Amino acid sequence: MNTAGPENASSTAREGGAKSLRQMLVVRIGFLLSLALLPIGLVAMGQSWRALHITNENLEASIHARTSALVESERRALQTKLGTASALADTLGAADLGTDVCTAIMQRVQETSPRLAFAGFLEAGTVSRCNSAGRTFDFLPDARSDELFEQPQPYITYSAQGAVSQLPVVIVAYPSFSQDGSLKGFVTISFETEPLVQADSAVAADGDVALLTFNQFGDTLSSFAPDGPIEDYLPEGLAFEGFINQDDSFFMATTRSGEKRLISVVPILPGEVYALGSWGQDALQRTTSTWFTISTLLFPFLMWLVGIIVAVISLNRLVLRHISDLGRRMRRFATYRDVESSEKIDDAPSEIQTINETFEAMADQLLRDEADLENAVFEREVLLKEVHHRVKNNLQLISSIINMQVRQVASPEAVAALRQFQDRVTSLASVHRALYQEPSLTRIRFDVLLSDLVAQVNAVGTADQTPVEIELDLDPVTLLPDQTSPLAMVTTEALSNAFKYGGPGRDGVFRLKVHLKEIIDGSTTHLRLGIENSVDPEARTEPGTGLGKRLILAFSSQLDGDLVYIDEEDRHGLTITFDYQPFSPE
Repeated sequence: MNTAGPENASSTAREGGAKSLRQMLVVRIGFLLSLALLPIGLVAMGQSWRALHITNENLEASIHARTSALVESERRALQTKLGTASALADTLGAADLGTDVCTAIMQRVQETSPRLAFAGFLEAGTVSRCNSAGRTFDFLPDARSDELFEQPQPYITYSAQGAVSQLPVVIVAYPSFSQDGSLKGFVTISFETEPLVQADSAVAADGDVALLTFNQFGDTLSSFAPDGPIEDYLPEGLAFEGFINQDDSFFMATTRSGEKRLISVVPILPGEVYALGSWGQDALQRTTSTWFTISTLLFPFLMWLVGIIVAVISLNRLVLRHISDLGRRMRRFATYRDVESSEKIDDAPSEIQTINETFEAMADQLLRDEADLENAVFEREVLLKEVHHRVKNNLQLISSIINMQVRQVASPEAVAALRQFQDRVTSLASVHRALYQEPSLTRIRFDVLLSDLVAQVNAVGTADQTPVEIELDLDPVTLLPDQTSPLAMVTTEALSNAFKYGGPGRDGVFRLKVHLKEIIDGSTTHLRLGIENSVDPEARTEPGTGLGKRLILAFSSQLDGDLVYIDEEDRHGLTITFDYQPFSPE
């Protein structure tokens, strides 16, 4: 079984549906509008994206500026202490001062700075003989101090308990070099740390913000949190070292408590000390929300969609519904030949009204022309029927005259010849009778005509003979008149010969078989007529004149048929096969 047929048909139907969809006016208008609006939409989306980018940049700059403002006091304090340490380092490096003079300088520096907890000079080996306390300290060495002596650089760190003051202090260390460039030691200043200083107005204006300062090694120097530990305001596992030697940093993160906050990192002393601000809901509300970003970027698409919807609605209201109504009325006219008026046409544009008027005028003209054609065809059919009727009457009149002549002829041979001629005339009369009795003058049901011919010839041929057992096997066949007449004559001659030369077979029964079959051979259809009669194997028949065979051969050639005779011991007959175009009522 071939299963590809339904699949191919389904695929063809889908392709046809897709093609009809592409050809729809709404789809084409939508496509053209999309092409027209695409450049504008791209420009609008680009401008929206740029506006969002500028807004985020302004917000970032604003947050950085506010973070810097909140740690300004811390910045000034560190810069002051770093400047003091730098000046002391230059002084000690330029001259070789004794321990007493150096100690006096350190004590004077402490007196001028109330928050200063310690000022001293740290020699190699972490020993301090010159300091504001006036005594020698041997600090415990650590990896950080060893690294600083190997690679001298300014250093700021935090100690929860200073070695001298025993207080939480911020330590500022600055390297001191001698005239030859060798490292003499570090000037170290420590001052008491306090929570980051903020003005009340700043706190009120900025709301939920946590602040933290850290050095270049990621050590926390100071912090401020509105409520709870500073860690609750920072992302989990945040590494401060990643911000060293970076410009301002800005990002959104989730703290370990699950709260989303804005993180701003700004340098206080670039490369040495940085400040981190963790901003809460108030700052978040000033950022561009995800929904706002999406809606802004989707705005060009929404404008395109609105444009398409407006265009489709307008197109449907002004054009499509009127075209659809006009198409429906056209289909109704094509099917029922009924011109229906439209109630919506008054609202249609003038161009569609003009098309509607043209259609109605054309439909009226077609109805008038069809009426005229129907009248002409009816008159022609009436005349043709009358012609066929008169021809049939004339042929019947000739048959009656022949019948009268038969009564006056005494010779059996003449009677037989006249009877054969009468059969031929009667056959032609039957054809014309069938023509004027059929509803169509161009088609004849030959199977019905064949039954009549068999009945007529049987009535005449068996008047003085044994009754004939007739077997009919006829397919419903409709023929053109050009094929009907010669086939009817062939049938008449063949039936006449059957009754003339036929007789009872071995079983004593005179049989006559007539079949009419359609034979389909690929794309070609054939019609086969077969007439077969039984014969008496013992009886001897006199040969005829051969006129019947000549007539059969002549009429067969008119049909371009294939004629085959059957001549066996107990049966005679013939078959004729010719091309046939089946008639479809549709």
